[in-house]
Amino acid sequence: MKIITKIIGITVIIAAIAGLIICIGGIVGVWMVRGPLATGLTNTFDLLGTTLKATSDGISVADQSLSQAANTVTALENTIRTMGKAVGDSVPLVDSLSTLTGKDLPDAILATQSALTSAQSSARSVESTLTLLTAFPLLPIDPYQPEVPLTDALGEVSASLDPIPQSFAAMEDSLRTSKGNLIMLSAQVAVIANNVGELKTNLADAQKVVTQYQTNLATLQHQIDATLTSLPQFINIMAWLLTVIFVWLGLTQVGLLYQGIEMVGEEIG
Repeated sequence: MKIITKIIGITVIIAAIAGLIICIGGIVGVWMVRGPLATGLTNTFDLLGTTLKATSDGISVADQSLSQAANTVTALENTIRTMGKAVGDSVPLVDSLSTLTGKDLPDAILATQSALTSAQSSARSVESTLTLLTAFPLLPIDPYQPEVPLTDALGEVSASLDPIPQSFAAMEDSLRTSKGNLIMLSAQVAVIANNVGELKTNLADAQKVVTQYQTNLATLQHQIDATLTSLPQFINIMAWLLTVIFVWLGLTQVGLLYQGIEMVGEEIG
């Protein structure tokens, strides 16, 4: 029994001495690591802060680019819508011109030719009368012998109007084709304007996301700055706390060492 007590005492002494060595080494290690650890953490947070600053600058440039793009797209949308309105307003004008050349003007030409035909009949009667009157030898009037009889002149005028309705018909076809093209163009311009409007909406959404990123980065940068400010003090507090813990553990090892010595001393005694 005394041998077992002696062995236990020696074991306690060895364990206590090992514990004291560990505690002393821990204290020395804490204060040796404190400086390099503080420097390493400071450098790490500095690098992180620099990275966040560069990221924030990049996002600021992106935000400016998005703002410029949004302004450009807004101006483009307004221009396209103005052009579409101009094209749409041209359709009634072309429609009116088509009606004018397809019906009103040809009707006016036909009415003119009808009037010329009537005038030609009247002129034939007048010319017959003048020819008859100037044929009397008792009247001191030269015979009525015009180079171009009025009847023929009116007929030539009426005949010269014949191609005009065909020209108006061709013009009407062109105007109707132009009207269809203008309607199609107006619809296509409206679609383009709507697409540009959607692009403007997407740009606005992207600007909101960029603004959120800027807010988050600013918050994170503030937290890093605060951490850098308090980091040395925090490391010192942790070093002293670990030192106190190691001292307390060392004191407990002293108690164990004293108990081991007592156990061995009792055995020797």
